[in-house]
Amino acid sequence: MGKVAVGAAVVCAAAVCAAAALVVRHRMISSRKWARGLAIVKEFEEKCGTPIGKLRQLADAMDVEMHAGLASEGGSKLSMLISYVDNLPTG
Repeated sequence: MGKVAVGAAVVCAAAVCAAAALVVRHRMISSRKWARGLAIVKEFEEKCGTPIGKLRQLADAMDVEMHAGLASEGGSKLSMLISYVDNLPTG
């Protein structure tokens, strides 16, 4: 009976080790994929990121063009229509 118990314990230990190895392997592969994905996103962010100053300059230019378009017909490259909405929706 002692040899059977030792054998069962060895088989169980081997199964646990194999399962642990599979879990560790899966986590390593997942972490590599995650790291690769993060690297791609970071590269995209660096190449496509627009500085705040440039965004403010663009917003200011759009504001000027919109006001010019509302001030007179053909006063801007942007076609603007005056809207007489005097309050915002509440729901």
